[in-house]
Amino acid sequence: MRNVRALEYLVALDEERNFTRAAQRAHVSQPTLSAQVKKLEEELGAQLVERGTQQVLITPVGRDVVYYARRILTDLDHIEQVGRSGSNSLAATVTIGVFPTIAPYLLPRFAPELGKALPDLTAHFVEEKSLALMDALASGRIDAAVLADTSAESGLTVAHLFDEDFVLATSSTSALGEQTTPVDLGDLAGHEVILLEEGHCMRRSTVSICEKVGARQSAFRATSLETLRYMVAAGSGVTLLPRLATIPPIAQPDGLVLREFCPPRPYRSINLVWRRSSPLDELNTTIADLISSLVAPVSHATEEQ
Repeated sequence: MRNVRALEYLVALDEERNFTRAAQRAHVSQPTLSAQVKKLEEELGAQLVERGTQQVLITPVGRDVVYYARRILTDLDHIEQVGRSGSNSLAATVTIGVFPTIAPYLLPRFAPELGKALPDLTAHFVEEKSLALMDALASGRIDAAVLADTSAESGLTVAHLFDEDFVLATSSTSALGEQTTPVDLGDLAGHEVILLEEGHCMRRSTVSICEKVGARQSAFRATSLETLRYMVAAGSGVTLLPRLATIPPIAQPDGLVLREFCPPRPYRSINLVWRRSSPLDELNTTIADLISSLVAPVSHATEEQ
């Protein structure tokens, strides 16, 4: 079996679960894609796709083939990257995943500077929740991921970027909003804290703090930090916001009050993670150093604060 294109079509079909959309993604006609996948099945002597009227399903054997197909395609991509880079290891194409509660605040600071620092680099960014990024990293769909509180796992390189403080967000009409001095975590006891929905890595940090200090968890689950921000401003409770989401050019809604925490402040560690087997190790290290130099100085309170 030597048809790499058929493997690309099968992976596209696995991700789209629809022949028409998979063909559009692969930039071929639907009959061409269907015929190539059918030929692949004949070559392997196994059914890879369950063709239904509503949705295309990948068979158990097909899932195994898709797994190895992604690895093959990733390795081929690495070969092309190495070939393109030549003597300049920083000239490549890289796809970086970023999780949603930092992407809108990190990328505007970092992406333009990356283009200036590495003009020969082609960078693409993907915003997904952390678990999806880990899956995309393992399968080779992305080359690196910005993740929070990531422990070193087998086969991964973890470069620490910076620690980001959390800031208390409350309403100007609440008791906590009437004060200006730093607040102790224990002062949250009895208050209702609005949380993000399941799947956000930041939710785990906030839940842990609530349980530690005896704060109540709101029944409402927000899909984004912006929803949290406006719910708090309307007087629906308090929440924790990461510092990058609270400093200019990010504007805060009327009625929202931000208060520092007393040391030791709650925080999250932000890391850049990539596969140890990646040929982009030098590039990823350079990117990590650049992010750290740009963002670390504004990611936590200064001593004067």
